[in-house]
Amino acid sequence: MNVYHIIEAVGLLVVGLVFYSYVYDWAPPTDATRRPWRAALLGAGFGALTVALMIARIEVGRGIYIDARILPVALIGLFEGGPAALIAALFGAAYRVYLGGRGMVPGVAALLATAAVGAVVHAWVRRDGRLGVRHVVILTGLSYTIAFLSFLALDLVDWLVPGPDGTPGLVLFGRVWAAYFVLTTAGVAGLARLFHDVVEQRRLAAERRRFRAIVDETTDAIRIVDPGSHAILDANRADGELSGAAPGVLLGQDDRLFWPPPEEALWLPPDGRGIARAHGVPFRPTAGPTVAVDATRHRVTYQGRAYDILVFRAAADRLAAEGALREAAELRTAGLLARAAAHEINNPLAVIVGYLQMLGPRVAADVKLTDWTAHMKQAAARIGDAVSRLNRIVKIETTEGGGSAVVMLDTEKSSGSPRVPDPAPPPPSTTPPPR
Repeated sequence: MNVYHIIEAVGLLVVGLVFYSYVYDWAPPTDATRRPWRAALLGAGFGALTVALMIARIEVGRGIYIDARILPVALIGLFEGGPAALIAALFGAAYRVYLGGRGMVPGVAALLATAAVGAVVHAWVRRDGRLGVRHVVILTGLSYTIAFLSFLALDLVDWLVPGPDGTPGLVLFGRVWAAYFVLTTAGVAGLARLFHDVVEQRRLAAERRRFRAIVDETTDAIRIVDPGSHAILDANRADGELSGAAPGVLLGQDDRLFWPPPEEALWLPPDGRGIARAHGVPFRPTAGPTVAVDATRHRVTYQGRAYDILVFRAAADRLAAEGALREAAELRTAGLLARAAAHEINNPLAVIVGYLQMLGPRVAADVKLTDWTAHMKQAAARIGDAVSRLNRIVKIETTEGGGSAVVMLDTEKSSGSPRVPDPAPPPPSTTPPPR
């Protein structure tokens, strides 16, 4: 077997692998707009590779040659399906028709059959969800069988189209069966592995970009720290905004610099188990005042290495929400109490006001009693106004304490009512009482 011919064929197949990786980047399978162009481009590229391998034959003995034309067609069919495989097979078939000879029809049929087999195995892989060893073994076996049948078809062509006698196909296959077996097995199995690695690397790269985009767009700050050196290994965009530095600038810095005492609330136990949670812990940005954050620290192990994952966010929103809830609860409590007090005061107040009105005509002759009655009516009116304010409380406002004065609910501010000055008491009468 000519080693130089083998190196030439391997080099062409490597070029095909590189071409496949570039096309995969330019037109990923998820891009529906470029999907037809992807199939056409890969089919044409691997069709040209098929023709190149038909030209670059491999000498396996004195005057005995084989070529690797089925490998590009089988591989592109396995990974891309029927359209790309058919285009590649048509390129090879066109060149075989151009060459002519008694092997033209079996050669064309073998290329088309290989494309069909590759498309069927591709559909099988898609149904199973991933490429497995059984798929490669079946494709290898079918490709070798197609090559064998193409040699046998030479005798059928000789029988249907009489012409000059040629070497029987079975005899020809007996000379090259071992070389074809090695070529098909090593080519399909080995290159399928390399093509699969290209697909997996692109898939993992796409997943990493998608994961990175999700992490960067989240509103929580996410930071990955080496638990041994406390160096920051990764940080998302929200961490950079909260820390006052770009995520790239944070890499390599000591995470402990951002957590002033008492930062022990965020440290994990020595064994690294469990989850450390802390609310309202101080966080020191690279510039600006210290802010309160709610943080969680969790340790994970990947490929034998430990990582601390910190997720934190500014506590201002939580504190504001808690304050609003607390104020709402206080308002509801004060409202219930005020309405209950107003109801309890109104009942006896109505009795007092009623009796004062009844006493008015009876004490009209007594100036002193008339003054007292007027004062009591004014006091009753003030009580009624205070009771009315208790029923209109819409917020919580307190009085200013100081000295011996205690802090209490300011009903005027809480009800939104303007302060009404107390009415001046009526001047004392100077008229002497009647005798």
